[in-house]
Amino acid sequence: MDEDLGLSDRDKELKKWNAPYVYREFPKMLFRGTTSTAGRIEMEQRIVASVGEEVAAEANGWLPHPQRALEAEDARQGAVGIAAAERAWTERHMSASAQDEAAAAEAATSRQLGEIPERPRRPSRRRLE
Repeated sequence: MDEDLGLSDRDKELKKWNAPYVYREFPKMLFRGTTSTAGRIEMEQRIVASVGEEVAAEANGWLPHPQRALEAEDARQGAVGIAAAERAWTERHMSASAQDEAAAAEAATSRQLGEIPERPRRPSRRRLE
C-alpha cells in the first residue's frame, strides 16, 4: 500500500526531507586567513569532499576552524614583519653597493621583504693551472 496516499505534493516533499540527523564527515568547510591590500585579515572558505582533498588543502594552509585560521595568518604576518626588521638591522653593516641593491629590491615591490633575493652572478674566469 502506498504510504503517500492522500498527501499533497508539499507534504510529500517535506516527508522526504524530514529525517533524523545523521552525522556525515564530508563535505567539510575549511578556512584560511588572508591579508588584504588594506592590511585587514580576511577569511576565505573552501568546501572539501574527501579526506584526500582535506589533506591537500591543509598542506596549503587551510584549517578546520576559522579562529585558528585567523591566528595563523596573524602569526605569519608577524613573522614577516620580524624578518623585515632583522633584515633592516643587518643592512646597516653591509657595504654601500649592497645597501643600494637592497633598496632597489625593496622599491620593486609593495610588500615587506624578509630577505633580498640573490642576484645571479657570472662565474669568474680563472685560469686552471
